[in-house]
Amino acid sequence: MTTNDDSDTASDDDPSLHHDAHRRQVAQRRYDPDEDGELTTALVFAIAEARDVPLDEVKSPSLYDVVNVPAIEDALFDSETAANSRQGTGTIKFRYTDYLVKVRSDGWIQVYDTT
Repeated sequence: MTTNDDSDTASDDDPSLHHDAHRRQVAQRRYDPDEDGELTTALVFAIAEARDVPLDEVKSPSLYDVVNVPAIEDALFDSETAANSRQGTGTIKFRYTDYLVKVRSDGWIQVYDTT
């Protein structure tokens, strides 16, 4: 998992998470933690849209095998610090199969094709 600040500079060593200009956004979804329930559901909807498949086909690999979704929720949406950071945009990026998924503290989930 990669965390970013307002500068949107990746902080881990995976070069494939850098250089978003070479990627094509294939899905986007707005997530509101106060109205939409679990972040996992919103992520699965966004990934299914990117793959152009029904929701029940987004199961391999399991999202929980790829990323710690509760940690994303805690970092971006649940804490007082996260609420204050929504004035800027914090971002967590992770790979899901052939996609780069960005979850932003302003609630946007963006999915990019990495192939």
